[in-house]
Amino acid sequence: MKSVSRTAWWLVGIWFAVAALTLLASDWLTEINIFLAIVAVPLVGLGGLVVMAALAFSGEGKAVGALIVAALVLVLLPLPSWGGRLWFFISFNQHRQAYDAIVAEADRLPRDGTRHGVSYRIESGPPIRVAFPQPVGIADNWGAVIHDPSDGVATAKGWGETNGDYTIRPDLQELWGGDIVSCSRITGHYYRCWFT
Repeated sequence: MKSVSRTAWWLVGIWFAVAALTLLASDWLTEINIFLAIVAVPLVGLGGLVVMAALAFSGEGKAVGALIVAALVLVLLPLPSWGGRLWFFISFNQHRQAYDAIVAEADRLPRDGTRHGVSYRIESGPPIRVAFPQPVGIADNWGAVIHDPSDGVATAKGWGETNGDYTIRPDLQELWGGDIVSCSRITGHYYRCWFT
């Protein structure tokens, strides 16, 4: 029985590493360029098919099997979710000082703007709530870091029984001109929220 060549293992390993990193970085790629994020995963998949064809053509059947197992592992692991959480954690902590400064100044700031390198949108309340839009979402769907001293946005837990049935308190549903679908606490009065 023929053993798998070192080159075949390298091809499988390199493809697996690139695919895993692409899936982990999908939120970061979205922040850089939405088009890049949309084409990256299919390109990596196409690359896997090219590697598989090359391995099959060269008679490396075991390497083809290893590549298929690697692809299944990537499909079954929630890498985009893990990467998204990691990227959000890094981004939130990088901007936390600016968020805190804007929250402290919110009663003196214009309703929308950029300060300390961060975009913000203020709902004057009371209480004063501040949204820090994030580069996520398509069309009218968007996400934001929200500072809500009342913690009222915590009632947004996704859709209710049907699409369009919101779980958030009705008086908070249309803050910032969108419908708040869900929020999860980050720390203190900071939440990560999604709008439609």
